[in-house]
Order: sequence, then C-alpha cells, then structure tokens
Amino acid sequence: MHRQTPRTPPRRPRTPLRALAWASLLVSAALALAQPGAPDPGVLAAVPASRQADNVAVLTVKGPIDRLTAISMQRRIAEATDAGAGAMVIEIDSPGGEIGAVLEISAAIKSAAIPNTVAWVNPQAYSGGAIIALACREIVASDPAAMGDAFPVTIGTQGLQALTPDQRTKLLPPLLQDVTDSARRNGYDEFLVQVMVTDGIELWAARDTRTGRLLLVNEDEYRALFGEAPERGTPILGSVPGARTRPLADRARANDDDTAGDPAGPGPDDTGAEPGTPEEGVPEDEDTILDPDLRPEAQFKPAGPAVADLSQNVTDLLDVSTNRPDVATLDPANWEPAGYVTDGTAAVVLGAGQLADFGLTATTIKNDQELMAFFGAKNLIRLDQSWSETLAGFLTSLPVRGLLIVVFLLALFIEMTSPGLVVPGGVAVVALIALIAPPMLVGMAGWWELGAIVLGILLLAMEILVLPGFGVFGVLGLLFLFGGLVGTFVPNAPAFPGTPGRGEDMLYGVVTVALAAVTAGVGMYFVGKHFGSLPVLSRLVLTNATPDEEASMSLENLMAQTPHTVRAGDTGRALSSLRPSGTAEINGEVVDVVADMGIIDRGAPIRVLAIDGYRVVVEPDTHMHGGENA
Repeated sequence: MHRQTPRTPPRRPRTPLRALAWASLLVSAALALAQPGAPDPGVLAAVPASRQADNVAVLTVKGPIDRLTAISMQRRIAEATDAGAGAMVIEIDSPGGEIGAVLEISAAIKSAAIPNTVAWVNPQAYSGGAIIALACREIVASDPAAMGDAFPVTIGTQGLQALTPDQRTKLLPPLLQDVTDSARRNGYDEFLVQVMVTDGIELWAARDTRTGRLLLVNEDEYRALFGEAPERGTPILGSVPGARTRPLADRARANDDDTAGDPAGPGPDDTGAEPGTPEEGVPEDEDTILDPDLRPEAQFKPAGPAVADLSQNVTDLLDVSTNRPDVATLDPANWEPAGYVTDGTAAVVLGAGQLADFGLTATTIKNDQELMAFFGAKNLIRLDQSWSETLAGFLTSLPVRGLLIVVFLLALFIEMTSPGLVVPGGVAVVALIALIAPPMLVGMAGWWELGAIVLGILLLAMEILVLPGFGVFGVLGLLFLFGGLVGTFVPNAPAFPGTPGRGEDMLYGVVTVALAAVTAGVGMYFVGKHFGSLPVLSRLVLTNATPDEEASMSLENLMAQTPHTVRAGDTGRALSSLRPSGTAEINGEVVDVVADMGIIDRGAPIRVLAIDGYRVVVEPDTHMHGGENA
C-alpha cells in the first residue's frame, strides 16, 4: 500500500512572523554595518575553506627593511606558529630596504609552517616591501594604497645610483627568481612582477572575454595572438617623457653607424628593423639560451629582450613550474586587447584600483575588523617588533654609531692619559658595549671584531703607560682598533647568493669611523689643552694643592697666563700631585703638565720629557734633590 507523505502545514499563518523576523535581521545588519569599523559588505561573503582561520596573527613591517627586520620577522613567524595561528598577515608600510634582508624575509614566509599567508598593503609597499607582499599567498590593500617600484639600486657617494653591468648580472637573477617563484606559487602574472624589478620591457594587456582575466603580453606575443602590431600611446602604469623605450639589449647598439649621431640612443621606431623581426644580439626565442635538458615548465620566460640574457641564470634558481599559458595555443576569438600597460621607462607602481584590476589583490581591507571578517576569524593578535629590537635598530643606525665611536675614543683617551679617574673608563666601556652588542645581535659583528678592539686598546695602553714615545705598539693598536670598529659595519653571515659584495658596507664603515676619529681627535686636543680647567673634568683630578695654589690654577688665571717658554729638558718641581695631570713650576713659570708614567707627588723634582703641542709631559728627575739642581 502506498504511504502518503504528510503534507507540509500551510505557510500562510506564519508569513507575518517570517516577515517580522527577516525585517529584524535586516535592520540589525544595517545597524551593524553603520557602526564605525564595521566590515565592508564585500568582505562579508562566504570565506573559502583554504583561507578560513579562527586565529589570525598580524606581523607588521614598518619603515626601512634591514638585517634586524629579517631577524625580527623570523622570530615573529616562529612565535605565530607556536601560538597556533591559522593565518598569518604581513602588514606592510615600507619604502623598501636591503636586498639580502628582503629575500630572507620572502624565503621565511614561503617556508613558514603556516601556509595561509596574506600581505596587507597598508598603505604602501615599495621596493622590498612589494617583493615581500608577492611572497604571500594572497594580497589585500587599504584604500588608498601603492605597491611596486622594486628596481634595485645602490647607494654611493652621489646618492642613489643605477646598477653597474656587473651588479646587474649578480643582483637581478635572484630578484627575478624570487618574484617569478612567488608569481607561480600564488597565481600572479609573471610578466607583471618582472617589470616591477627591472626596466626596458614593454607590455600590453589581453583580456579573456569569458572570464575577464587579464594576461600581460610582450610585442611578439601580441602579434601572435591578435595578428597585428600593437598600438602605443600613454601607458596605463606611467612613463618618463622623452626617455628611451627600447630594451637594454637595443641600447647597447648606440654606437652603431645609424645611431651614433643620436645622443639619446635608438628609440622605439628607429632601429632599422622591421617590426616584430628578431634583432641583432637578442635571442629569437628564449629556448636558444636555456639548457634543453631542463624541464620546460620550470624554465624562466623573459618578459622581453632586456632580461633575456639572464634567463639561464634565473632558470638555474627556479624549481616551481609555470602556470602561464602559451600564447601560441590560445584561441584569439576568446581574447581582446586591453591596453598599453608599460613602455619600460618608469618604475611600475600600482594603486589600490590597479592592484585589483591586474589580479594582485583579493579585496580592500580598512581595519582589523574587516581583516577578521576576511578570514572568518574569532581572534586576532598583533606581533610587532619588540622594544629590544627597536633599540638595537636605533643603536645600529649610522649617525648613532658614529656618535658612540666619538664618545668611546674620547673617554678612552681621557682614561689612558689620566689613569685612576674611573668615570671616563666606565663611559668608554658602556659606549663599547653599545657599539658591539647590537651588531652582534643582527649578525654584523662577531667575536673577532670585539677581540680586535680589545687588543687595540691593550696595545695603546702599553704604548702610553708603559713604553715612552710612539712606536710599534701604538701603530698596531690603532690598526687593530680601527679594523675592529670598521668590521662591525660588515655582516659576518655569508652573503645571500647574487647580492652585491660587501664594498658598500665596508665603505660606510671606513667613512663613519674616520669621521668619528677626526671628531674625537678635535675633542682630545681640546681636553688635553684645558683638562685641568674644564668644570667637570677638573673635579675628577685628585690634587693636594693649597688654597693659594688652587687659586692660581683657576680658569681665569690660567686663561690670563701668557704662553710658556718651557722646553724639553727643563727642570722644576710639582706644585700639585700629578695623577697624572696637575701643575708644576718650571723656570719660574706655573705650567699645566702631565706625568708620563704613574703618579708624581707634590713637591717632587721633575724634568720636561717632551712637548707635543698641547701637553707638557714630565717625569721624575732623579738628578735633583729637594727641587734644586744637583
């Protein structure tokens, strides 16, 4: 017998209740969205399972990126992992920084135990900041926001400078490898990330009419896809008016007969070659410079001839297969031109809207509440740089380090020329710790630098306190001291593959230490000349002078004195205890003197050992008795 399924009760009686319930829900949602900090309605969509996380850790990258930033990020990534975070957000507001540190952070993000990584461009990620953002699986941005301009440069005596050919060969391959690897891992356009780190590349956009997806193509790909020459005009991502737009490989032909008279070099239409034909010195196909034994899907696809010569170097570093379609296999019926993207003359910078248009950002995030909604999260914690890391960063800045070197050298000089004062020695020790400890923390100094500095101090002390004059020990002491101080500016860790040499770091160290030494030298001259009359230092000198003698040693009397006529070999007697500074009567004159070794008691006979321009150096005179000549 057929069993009839019970009918659903009539809905009409419940209609008012349902309507009231829905109205209540809508009103509640509207009120919630109207509150400050409420999530954007576009963010409230269903969260994909691959993105959803109950616990989110936000790691901030603020300001210039350096070695200390890389160490701090590695610590915080481990801390987020230990805390049980299901997602890790890298909030970036940075102008960029050191290439080695940037690549270390990128590698740490990609190898993190938390694969759910999102970069939050809030509000800018320039240069190294853009490279770090690309390392994350997804990117979101504030509004306004800016990302790009990752051209590598060096800082020299004339400021920012473009890479030399040798630096380009060593530096660009690891950068191109890193951004290409990021693009392949995270689904970004490989050509777009290439023009972020180098110039000389022209790109156009093609749009898939079925999905709206944009694909960046070069001139040859444009011709192959659409069967016609691409149009040029004002690039979407900006240009430099009047700049050369041909790739770097073409610029090298500036000495050819047909361009020798053109100071600007060849332009986009003056190479003499038919459009789309292979040009001299530029490979017709990237396969001609790649190892055929390598997996084709892992080979580097150069966006243009400007980086074609680096293809093999980049391919050697890549191990992730490409997901970029082969333009030759695309159906032209499904694609349409979408504009001239870049002419290769300007650094590529994308605003918030352009980041979304080119498929780099998933959505716009304005605050932590929207960030939590983006993940469907229940908890959010922020892991900022610690106070100790901030202090270490302050102490390792060039101006602060230069000041610490001046204080260290000046305090060391006062302590060595006036043994027993203690206070200058303590200041020197504190300054030395402040100089050495932070660089050791960030890997810019090790035990050999500390050992060289200590050995230099010991040799100088031996020269000043034990051996008269200035000889081998003094020279060696200065060399060890100078070398140890300069060494704290050069990282001890092995250089990141492809990064420039340590020449710039060494130059900064030499210049900083030299300027600090000159400044300290001026201070030493002033202190040595007026040691006893300086308000602070005079209280550190132990004297047994009588009130009348102290009056004669006052600053006013000393300033009123005429220059002395004392010469080496003259004799006299100490008016005060020389510990080692004090006053003495020589040839009937009261003179500021410094004992060469140890302490000379008040009233003891003395002999002038040397006059070095601002100090009268004396020693006990064993040929005198009671202060009179024997």
